[in-house]
Amino acid sequence: MKARLASATLGLVPLVAHANPVMLNEQSLLAFAIVAFWALVIESGIATLVLVPSGLLVLPAFGTLLASNVALFLLAFLPLSDRLSLWLLEPGVVVADMLLLKLVASATFLQGEDYVGVSWRRALLASLLGNAASYFIGVIGSGKPWIVNDIGGLQ
Repeated sequence: MKARLASATLGLVPLVAHANPVMLNEQSLLAFAIVAFWALVIESGIATLVLVPSGLLVLPAFGTLLASNVALFLLAFLPLSDRLSLWLLEPGVVVADMLLLKLVASATFLQGEDYVGVSWRRALLASLLGNAASYFIGVIGSGKPWIVNDIGGLQ
């Protein structure tokens, strides 16, 4: 009973806790799209390079990982970025990406003749390296110019 109550309480924390209001700056929304796209391309490329020694085909694996990373970004990261702290969101994305890498690697059309399988360790390494690169490319490449902190007119 105590465990269920603790789980329910912890599950409600993201609904109550949130940061300062953030608005998208329409003038630099294009900058956001460009930086996000290239961060996802770099993430997919690094993950592909880590998985290729397992016997995956390079171009099909890269294309599939790029599509799956875009889907993960649009369907999970962006909707949750306003509700969860980055300290919780990033590890969750790394785990989700690791599971996605294992799923993608199991597709037979991506496997070459010398395919030996992708271990959980290799999938975690690919996810960590890819997501770290994506994060730092996003921060360094843009400086987040698309985010404007609304301070309520007090200037």
